[in-house]
Amino acid sequence: MAFQTDKITYQDAIKLGKDTARVKIVEYYNLACPDALNYQEQFAFFLDPLVQTGQVQRILKHYNKTRPRLQKGNIVHDYINYVEQENAYSMVDQYMRSQNDWAQLDLDKIEAYLVQQGLVKQDNNELAARVFEEAQAVGVGAVPTIFVGDQAFVETVDPTLFKRAIMERI
Repeated sequence: MAFQTDKITYQDAIKLGKDTARVKIVEYYNLACPDALNYQEQFAFFLDPLVQTGQVQRILKHYNKTRPRLQKGNIVHDYINYVEQENAYSMVDQYMRSQNDWAQLDLDKIEAYLVQQGLVKQDNNELAARVFEEAQAVGVGAVPTIFVGDQAFVETVDPTLFKRAIMERI
């Protein structure tokens, strides 16, 4: 599959790490996606030290999708406060890792669940629309789609190839 990686921006995202990092990893994900959960569980511990030492920057972009299960992730996305980047990432990590709990709820129950958790709805509609347009322009269809430079990893990420793609660029 040919991606238009020149259409990727580093805006409208949760950024972890320094803008000066040699390696930029752009992650299109959905909070309710099981493959995105697998990616987070498998690679966060590998990426964290690289982010902390300034070698890697993670750029996370929530991609609103229309599949019924993924629509639940779209609702959770409405509660991410992008102003506080570290807190935003903590929330993404928490809700991605607990998706087996909340994603089982009916679609019309998700919002009440989030309010009960003490979350406040944010005005993320324009941001979500920009990410959607960007993802379409890039050619992203499935989530997660992860870019390490021009190299794409779609849905199930091969650990060896993914780590090699990063280490070759450091």
